[in-house]
Amino acid sequence: MTRLSRVALLIALLAQFALITALLLWSGVIIGTLLSLPLLASLPGLLRARTYTAGWASMLLVFYIGALLAEGVAMPLRKSLAQGVSIVAMIDFVSLVLFVRLSARERAALALRMESSGGAAR
Repeated sequence: MTRLSRVALLIALLAQFALITALLLWSGVIIGTLLSLPLLASLPGLLRARTYTAGWASMLLVFYIGALLAEGVAMPLRKSLAQGVSIVAMIDFVSLVLFVRLSARERAALALRMESSGGAAR
């Protein structure tokens, strides 16, 4: 992993932890835990820097962003809080997508380098 993909992954992990914490604080322990379960399920793969996990976790975040924005519209008193948490979810989404893209470019560049240097020993 190069520096850019590591930075993207680090930002994604920080945003993921912040989102889980915000859901727990906002919804209470029981409901917050239930809402956070899909995010918690993706943490082991993200901690191992798995691009497959980052891919499906980014798709999952779209639902969180939509639900948080709908919550802000439905409950005007919690609008700013819902928007703030949805911004954290958006940061998580963007950083996961960047991590996947940058990792794919790094793998392609490494494969090209290996190919041009004669390939791996068989």
